[in-house]
Amino acid sequence: MVTVPLPGFLLEEFPSPPGRPRSRMVPGQAQPQSPEMLLLPLLLPVLGAGSLNKDPSYSLQVQKQVTVQEGLCIMVPCNLSYPWDGWNESTAAYGYWFKEGTNTNTGAPVATNNPSREVEMSARGRFQLTGDPGKGSCSLVIRDAQREDEAQYFFRVERGTYVRYNFRNNGFLLKVTGTKPTTSHFSVISFTPSPQDHDTDLTCHVDFSRKGVSAQRTVRLRVAYAPRDLVISISRDNTSALKPQENLTHLEARKGQFLRLLCAADSQPPATLSWVLQDRVLSLSHPWGPRTLGLELPGVKAGDSGRYTCRAENRLGSQQRALDLSVQYPPENLRVMVSQANRTVLENLGNGTSLPVLEGQSLRLVCVTHSSPPARLSWTQGGQTVGSSQPSDPGVLELPRVQVEQEGEFTCHAQHPLGSQHISLSLTVHRKLQRGGGVGLGTALGAGVTALLALCSCLVIFGVKTCRKEARKRAAAEQDVPSTLGPISQGQQHECSAGSSQDHLPPGAATPTPGQGEEQEVYYASLSFQGMRLREPEDQEAPSSTEYSEIKIHKGQPPRGLGSGLQLEKETLGMVPK
Repeated sequence: MVTVPLPGFLLEEFPSPPGRPRSRMVPGQAQPQSPEMLLLPLLLPVLGAGSLNKDPSYSLQVQKQVTVQEGLCIMVPCNLSYPWDGWNESTAAYGYWFKEGTNTNTGAPVATNNPSREVEMSARGRFQLTGDPGKGSCSLVIRDAQREDEAQYFFRVERGTYVRYNFRNNGFLLKVTGTKPTTSHFSVISFTPSPQDHDTDLTCHVDFSRKGVSAQRTVRLRVAYAPRDLVISISRDNTSALKPQENLTHLEARKGQFLRLLCAADSQPPATLSWVLQDRVLSLSHPWGPRTLGLELPGVKAGDSGRYTCRAENRLGSQQRALDLSVQYPPENLRVMVSQANRTVLENLGNGTSLPVLEGQSLRLVCVTHSSPPARLSWTQGGQTVGSSQPSDPGVLELPRVQVEQEGEFTCHAQHPLGSQHISLSLTVHRKLQRGGGVGLGTALGAGVTALLALCSCLVIFGVKTCRKEARKRAAAEQDVPSTLGPISQGQQHECSAGSSQDHLPPGAATPTPGQGEEQEVYYASLSFQGMRLREPEDQEAPSSTEYSEIKIHKGQPPRGLGSGLQLEKETLGMVPK
C-alpha cells in the first residue's frame, strides 16, 4: 500500500488481543496464512461514490460500503470540497472520522489530524487519517481490523471561522468478515516525490516462502514539477560546440560576429520556451517539441544590443534568465557640428572643410561619433591639445571670441580600442571693417599720389635743365654764323627729350647773341591727374572726391617765387571725408 503525504520509510506493528503475543511485521517473512486474504487489501478496487449533501457547497466522495477481513488492513479513499469562506491558504484544516452516533463536540473521533484532540482508545494506533483536508483529501487507513470496528462512519471538517461541517449523509459502512488470521504483514512507504523520481517504477512484493507463492504489483511514478535548472549556452562561431554559461549575465560581441544562444530547462510536463528581447518575442517553442530553443545572430549589429531573456513556463510555474548583450564597434560616422554666434541651428561639417569666421564672433564645435564602448574624444590645433570647456564632454570645444591668432587647422580625434578616427577643419578668421576706415585709406592713397607727383616733377626739372644747357652750347658755337633761318613757327616746335640723339632749341628761341643767354624765353608744362577716386568699404557710404595736381608751363617770366622757372600747382576738388 502506497501513500504520498509523509516522507520517510515506516514499518509498523499491530497490537494483539490481550493474552496473545504481539506479532512484529518483518518484510519477506512467511506466515501460515492464506495468500488470497493478504492480497485482498492491495487489490481492492475503488467502488462507488458518495451522494451529495443538502448544501451543494459541501461535497464528499467515499465508498458507501467497505469490507475487510478481520486482522487485515484497508485504505478507504476519500475526497471532499468546501466553500472558501473565512480562511486562506495559511489557515490550518482539520478533519475527523467519527462513528455514527458520536457527539462531534464531546465525543472522541477514531482518527484526526488535530494534535490537540484525543482519539478513541480502541482505535488508537489502528485508524489513521492519511489525507490532508487542506488539499481536499479525507482518505482513511484501517489496520488490524476488529469485529468491534464494524459500524457506520462519517467525516467532519473544520477550517477557519465558518467552515465547520459534518458529512453525516456521506459516510461509509465498514464490514469486517472472516476469521482473524494469526499474523498479518504490511508495509507502508511514505515519501515526497522529487523530479528525479519521475518515470521510475515502484514495486510492492509479497513472498510466501512456505507455500512457494509470491505476488507483486508495480506502479510507475509520474512526477510533475515546475521548470528548473534553466541554462543558457553560447557559441561564437558556426562550428564550435556550445558552452553552458551558468552564471554569465553580460556578454560582449564584436560587430559582424556570429553568435548562437541556446536555452534549455528541465520540467514536467515539458515547458514552453521563448526568447525575448526587451518586450519583443523573438522565437517560441512548442511543449511537444524539443526541450531546447536556439537563437542565431549570423552577424551581430549595433541594434542587436540589449537584454535577451530566456523564459520557460508550464502549468506549475516558470523560470527565466537574462543575458545583456553589448555589441562593440569602432568609431563610425565621425563629424563636426558647428554653431556660430550663439545660434541654435547646428551645421554638419565633413573632413577638410574650410570654416570662415569673423573676428570676435563666438564659435562652438561639437565632435560627434557612434561607437561602443564610447570613444575617447579630444581636440588639437596644430598638433597641440586644446582643452575642452566642458570636462564632462571632451567632444565640445567653445571659442567665446575668436581671435586672429586662433586661425589654423582644428582636429577632433576619436580613440577606441578597436580603431581610431579623426576629422579636421580649417578655421579662417576675417577682420571686421570699422566705419570711417575710408579716411585712413584715402590718406594713404593721397600720400602715394603726392610721392608720384614729386618724382614726375624731378624728372621734368632735370629735362628742362638739360635742354637749356644744350641750347647755350649750340648758341656759343653758332654766334659767328649768320642765321639764315627765320623764326620757328609754333607748329614746327619740337619737345626736348633728355635722351634725344638730336638737339633742338626750345620753341620760339631766337639765335642767341653774346650776353643774352640768360634772357631766353622759358615754357612751363602742366601735368594733371583727374578722375582718381578713393575706394570706399562696401558697408560705408562716403562722399565722392577728386584729387589732382597740375604742372603748368608759362610763357615769359616765371611766376614770382620760383627761381627755377617750374611751377607746380595742386588743387583739390570736391569733398574729402573726415
